[in-house]
Amino acid sequence: MNEWQFSEEFEKNIREAFGVPPIRPEFRQQLYQNLMSKAGRKDQKIRRFAVWHTVWEVTVVILITLSLGTLIAGPQRVYAAMHQLLGYIPGIGIVQQDSKIRILAEPVSVTREGITVTISQAIVTETETRIIFGNSGVPLSAYPNNEAVSGCMTPPFLKLPDGSQVNISAPLPPEINEVTFVLPCIFNTLPGTVPEEWEIPLRFVPAPPDFKILPVVEVTEQSQSTPTKTSQQLEESLTTPEAPVASVLVEKVIETEDGYILLGYVRPNHLLERSWLNITGVPVIQDANGKKVNYIYPVDVQPLEDDSLTQGGITWALQFKGAGVQFPITIQLTGNVLTPIQGKAEARTLVNVGNTPRPGQIWELNREIELAGKTIRLVSMTAGAKGYTFQLDLGNAFASVDLSIEGYTSIGVSGSGPYMTLEFPELPKGSLTIVFSNPIESSPPETWETSWNPENLREFINTSQSTICFSANTLQTIPDLPKGLNGKTILTQLNPQMQIVMISLNGEEPKILEINAANATLNKEGTFVAYTTEAGIIVQNLVNGEKLLIPGSYGRDLRWSPDSHFLAVVNAGDQNGIFLINLETQERKQLTTLGYEDIAGWSPDGGILYYAIPGSSPDGFLLRAIQIENGESRDVFVLENSSRKAPFATISWDGNWIAYRASDNSGLYIKGMDGNPARLILENPALAINGLVWDEESHLLAVSLITQQNPEGEVFLISPDNCESYRLPNLHGEVNGVIIP
Repeated sequence: MNEWQFSEEFEKNIREAFGVPPIRPEFRQQLYQNLMSKAGRKDQKIRRFAVWHTVWEVTVVILITLSLGTLIAGPQRVYAAMHQLLGYIPGIGIVQQDSKIRILAEPVSVTREGITVTISQAIVTETETRIIFGNSGVPLSAYPNNEAVSGCMTPPFLKLPDGSQVNISAPLPPEINEVTFVLPCIFNTLPGTVPEEWEIPLRFVPAPPDFKILPVVEVTEQSQSTPTKTSQQLEESLTTPEAPVASVLVEKVIETEDGYILLGYVRPNHLLERSWLNITGVPVIQDANGKKVNYIYPVDVQPLEDDSLTQGGITWALQFKGAGVQFPITIQLTGNVLTPIQGKAEARTLVNVGNTPRPGQIWELNREIELAGKTIRLVSMTAGAKGYTFQLDLGNAFASVDLSIEGYTSIGVSGSGPYMTLEFPELPKGSLTIVFSNPIESSPPETWETSWNPENLREFINTSQSTICFSANTLQTIPDLPKGLNGKTILTQLNPQMQIVMISLNGEEPKILEINAANATLNKEGTFVAYTTEAGIIVQNLVNGEKLLIPGSYGRDLRWSPDSHFLAVVNAGDQNGIFLINLETQERKQLTTLGYEDIAGWSPDGGILYYAIPGSSPDGFLLRAIQIENGESRDVFVLENSSRKAPFATISWDGNWIAYRASDNSGLYIKGMDGNPARLILENPALAINGLVWDEESHLLAVSLITQQNPEGEVFLISPDNCESYRLPNLHGEVNGVIIP
């Protein structure tokens, strides 16, 4: 099973629970055609080694854009010829080092109607201007809700003192130190939804003598190894036998205050014209002792520009700290070669689902399908509200195939490999012809690597290791929770449909609380759980099993009040924002209007609700507090170095601490609510964190980590005070709650 494909299906189901509309099939087909054409003629210049999802929803794209919190304006070509001297400025990126540099005198923010635009950093050289700006507080309703409509695309510009206008990236005359940044509209917003014609005065001053510009150094020598093969070679027609499928090389190095930034590429070698390289995992860096080296993707450094890369070749930029690293290091990537089957290849099978298929109903088929001379297996079909999820076993035959139901036009397709979902305007019924087509072959997986050693070794001081509870290098040493302990966890799992389960810590069989449900939350005492279903929000009594349905109410994010009398939810039905539901009267009160808030928790007395939103500066998400009684809100502090996608911020029940995901989505910070600096307690221990909750006493954190071995999530208990940690064995899923008697 491909763990990335399985994780993709898990995320897809979560998106469905958020109420994101499915993609139109013609848009997906066009996207597929574009990708196929580009694979053979143009490089894939990616900024992250991320999973490529087959489902693209405009709403999700907006959320991702908002969570970045910053836009970098300036020319894409930031690398000069090799003979020119380049320098790196943290927060800005790479510039020509020999230029006379002016910088922004101070950050500038303007707020209008609750929306803030911030110019956080800017630089002017003899050849260009670069301005880093962002916004926060734009409601989700201001953006288009489908891909057929686009919002404002008018770019910002600079207005000079004489009233003339210049491109935002144009160099400024040396005598001009004051300009006006003009933002005609906030990117992709619909006309009339938010304030327009923003004008923000900027003042530039000469860079001080101690202004640091770090050199960008060309790498001249490195060790290039042959690939490590994990299975038999691909048939000889896919690659030439004289060279490895791909090469990994480091081309440029930036030595930072605490480590290095490496820039390089993965280059395919001698592939057939119709084939392309497929990177299947994130890079792995190991030092000379075999210790895993943690890294981040530097947001201020664009990967290298290289027009010679074709057929899936990629460029990359990785940043890591030097403390404790034994050089040389080895950079490894894994991947394979994908090749479409030539000619028309289709197969059909007939499945009778009857005239009354029910959501959650499963047909165990275990049916062999002959496609393009190879055998795959249709394991099962599971009905949803308006579609079906297919479990496939492609074995070693293909990397992926397309699915359709003859005579029905799907409105959404997601997943690949072991799980694929087709959505329709209405659920198809009766005798259905399942069509398999467009198979793509995959070569056996390989690992490619290169080694790198700094020219001049220096000693780095480790300033954070004492606060870290565990990392990727110590994850496997975490002991299992001792047997015989009482307690329960609430998890969201795939089976293959999404379901909420309760599992005892003493090893009892899991109890399924609800299928086709999501966004579960546990109250403080562990006696009630709430979750979202197609019918509405359900509140379930864990003592006697009774359920209360709140029809017409839905939620992307649910949190109990400390007294269990209220539920705070994000996006109630088709309305955006945070809503407060009185569980006794079922009345709703709207508190905010954005639509992408991340509820963090409550004050102990229940008078204040905290939530996080993307900030207008690149520092991290912004924590806000709102008074329940009068609706007044205030900014609390920035969650420094927090995830730009979703921090999963959660406040302890005693109101003293907030825990949140780090910028790499895998590390974990804990910060005092008094505003003291955050400390890192988990350092990139796995692929990502997908669940984070406190126990009732606020002493323990339950964290679920997506790992290579378990893409749904492995669950750990951590005491932040002393780093005592335990693995909860045989548990998988996203942790939604923990009960420790």
